This record gives sequence, C-alpha cells and structure tokens, in this order.
Amino acid sequence: MFVSVASAADDRDYGATQEMEDTMLLPDRNTVDRLLRHYRAQERTVLARPCDLSARRRFEDTAYTLCVLMGERTAREAVHAAEHYVTVDPAARQALEGLPGL
Repeated sequence: MFVSVASAADDRDYGATQEMEDTMLLPDRNTVDRLLRHYRAQERTVLARPCDLSARRRFEDTAYTLCVLMGERTAREAVHAAEHYVTVDPAARQALEGLPGL
C-alpha cells in the first residue's frame, strides 16, 4: 500500500538514522485514487440519507483512512491532498516526490 521513495543520500553511509530521515513512504496512487472515489460516493450517500448511521460510520472510516494515508489532521485537508496527489501531472510528480508532505 506504500511506495518507498529514497533520496540520493541513501548511497552514502550515514547510518540507520540518516537513512530513515532521507527515506519517505508515499501511499500507492491507485489506492489513494480508489479511496478518494469511495469517499466521494459515501459522501453522496450520507447527504442523501443523513439519518443512516451505518452509512455515516463507513464515511467517517474512509475519511479517517484518507487522513492517515495523506498525513493530514482533517478530512477536508486529506481530501484536498489526495486529489492533488492523484491528479498532478507526471513531469511535476517527479519534481514533487522529494518534498515532504507528498
């Protein structure tokens, strides 16, 4: 479910601590995309049936999972980050992969 992205510094021997700082785990794009689609579908369900507690629970579970995968504190931030993560063009994606938070 996660893809490891390592920097060029991994080639040097700085020890385990430095390696951990230079390596960042990114969620799998397909997983984030699938989860985002589930979130949007569940959002529509909750809006259509606000009294359905099981639908609300599933929606909240999906929102929590998005928060964890995207490293965000709120569902709104997680959805925004997920949308950006799955829609960024391939050329920009390579430039952004080394940045924290993506």
